Amino acid sequence: MASTYTSNIRLELQADGENPNNWGTILNQNVIDLIDEAITSYTTVALTGANVTLTAINGTTDQSRSPFLEFTGGLTEDVNVIIPAVPKSYYINNKATQASAGTDITVKTASGDGVNIPVGSRIAVVCDGVSVFSAINPNAFGFGTAASANIGTGNTDVPDVSIADARYSQLAAANTFTNTNSFTSTTTFTQVDSPIVTLTDAASVAVNFNTGNHFLVSLAGNRTLENPTNGKVGQVGHIYIVQDGTGNRTLSYGDMYNFPSGTAPVLTSVSGSVDLLVFSQRATSVLDAVIIKDFKVPA
Repeated sequence: MASTYTSNIRLELQADGENPNNWGTILNQNVIDLIDEAITSYTTVALTGANVTLTAINGTTDQSRSPFLEFTGGLTEDVNVIIPAVPKSYYINNKATQASAGTDITVKTASGDGVNIPVGSRIAVVCDGVSVFSAINPNAFGFGTAASANIGTGNTDVPDVSIADARYSQLAAANTFTNTNSFTSTTTFTQVDSPIVTLTDAASVAVNFNTGNHFLVSLAGNRTLENPTNGKVGQVGHIYIVQDGTGNRTLSYGDMYNFPSGTAPVLTSVSGSVDLLVFSQRATSVLDAVIIKDFKVPA
């Protein structure tokens, strides 16, 4: 009876009584050496602009038995690298270059789905016998699927993650959050920069709390500070109120504003003076506020 071969990594299985004078040599070369190859070998595959099917040969060395694959060459178009449709994992180092912009590599089986391997990336993949998948499930690390915030600016390899789902994120030195984000665990910020939003001076001054927490308005006449829009309960901040060169401008307030003892404050009247209205939104239609008056350099 002739030898047969294992289905996944093609090791030789000698039949009973076969190869009486060289059985040990075949065992060493066609089984033990190939197991060593399947565990530790590092194989380089040169690519150009054509699809490549990795060699898969029974009982002798081949490309697809190797667990570590390095791709090289200049890609002139997208390339499929075809692996055997058997259960196996690979760690892929894509060191190819893009001779034509936008070209990439996909590792797949002949008839199944595959995984895109961008140029310059190192990715672990698994074949289940039909298709090829990434070996890492991002959900297992709490990254979630809703990419609502881009975490980090220093490392472009960091994926988009959902703030609601992220269990751990390392933030770069400067990060901008453009949407509403909630942190459900302890999060430490060493410095928070909240820009001052300049309000448009008008008879009725509009304030949109969705644009920030800190504001400034220069009064060129007697004005009314409208009730803010898009506020959140618990939102805090302040509004700088600056008198123009004429001075003596007055400010009245929408009915959301609550002041100590129910008395609306009177602004500092001197031209160029600066008062600071500090606010905290206590309820949907309640904004507690106090004015700190007349900021200036000590005499």
